[in-house]
Amino acid sequence: MSAPIPSAVRAEAADLAGSLIPKVNRFRRRQADDGTVPDSRAADRELLAEIRAEATAWYRRNDRADQADALAADVDRWLGDGLDNAPHFGRSRDALQPPADGKPVFFIAPAQTTNSVPPVGKRFDCFFALRKEPDALPRLATTFPHPKNNCQSLVLIAGSDGFAHGNCIVFFPENVAAHDKVEEQQYAMFFYNKMRKIHETYALPGAEAVLTAESIPRASSGLTPEVCFEARAIWGYLHDSMHYQGRWPFDQHISLKMNWFVGLLEEIKVDVKTVLACADGGLPHAQEQIDMILLERIFRYPQADDATRNFDSGTGVFLYSWLRAHGALTGSPEAGGMLHLDRDKTLGALREYVATVEELEEQVNTDDEYRAAAKALVRDYLPEGEVKQRYRFTEDQNVLLRAKRSLAALPPLRFAEAEW
Repeated sequence: MSAPIPSAVRAEAADLAGSLIPKVNRFRRRQADDGTVPDSRAADRELLAEIRAEATAWYRRNDRADQADALAADVDRWLGDGLDNAPHFGRSRDALQPPADGKPVFFIAPAQTTNSVPPVGKRFDCFFALRKEPDALPRLATTFPHPKNNCQSLVLIAGSDGFAHGNCIVFFPENVAAHDKVEEQQYAMFFYNKMRKIHETYALPGAEAVLTAESIPRASSGLTPEVCFEARAIWGYLHDSMHYQGRWPFDQHISLKMNWFVGLLEEIKVDVKTVLACADGGLPHAQEQIDMILLERIFRYPQADDATRNFDSGTGVFLYSWLRAHGALTGSPEAGGMLHLDRDKTLGALREYVATVEELEEQVNTDDEYRAAAKALVRDYLPEGEVKQRYRFTEDQNVLLRAKRSLAALPPLRFAEAEW
């Protein structure tokens, strides 16, 4: 695979990085987490007007008149309401259309950049990226059909601080600051070229602090940027397609699957089914995907500062304890003892997990029954926490936090240029 970024696209990125993006960064530093600009001054309004003019000019030069009109209207409304009011950029959100494979996309609006470097909120941000679907996608669409695929695999080329710094790899329409709720998700964009640096900086050291050296999954380490991107993009497609299988498909039970306990089991299930599909053969970069999923889910996600409230952290802690309970993770972590991960037993435990959850899904007939059964199963592995906490770490689960202090001390990752 050759580098997918044409020289003309890199030139566009350089122009944005040299002019518009610094202005966006200046403006976002003036905002509060809710997107408002406290004690706004004339200079803030002038800067926002400059951003509007430059961004709409870019949109029009690149045949994106709908986005230009939407951005101009959203900015003008905000300026009219006053910057001390929360921004409403629903027009910009709805005007964004996913690019075709191999084509660039640019977006600018106040948006939540999840897992970015603090401060994180509904701050002005922008990204310029190139869509690059995995080479295996046509075959995957046949063997693992996805009835409602609206996901896009992207190479982030340039962006403001919310996207260019930290671990934010996703952008959804509901991330955009707006007064109305998203009724149907028209796009889901993933900056998968950021994964290699994130994975090797956080997930692998997290595992090295817990597992014996010979049992650490390493197939996802040391990959070329192209292979890591492909592996992560395939994982993303398979993961999302698995949501639409079974008796309770996601699209028909969205409200139910948003329940914290139901959603936790669901998120683990689709990742586990992805692992098992890779283990059963026939998929490209199968071992890389398996190890990436295990390392990310179990050893990176629980490192979050808000782990006992964080949904993804909960999935990792649950999966860790599931593997412990089913003999795949053995040893005693007391006094610094290391744990051994048995690969064959891990796959067996994961198959049993899928069977357990699918049996649960067969036995329940109403949303209330599903929620109650899901909560009971989760509580077997994640005990109830203190007030406003979803769960608490047990003494055994605390081993997952061994690397937390050292990882937290690392400088934030920066993606000022495309990681390719």
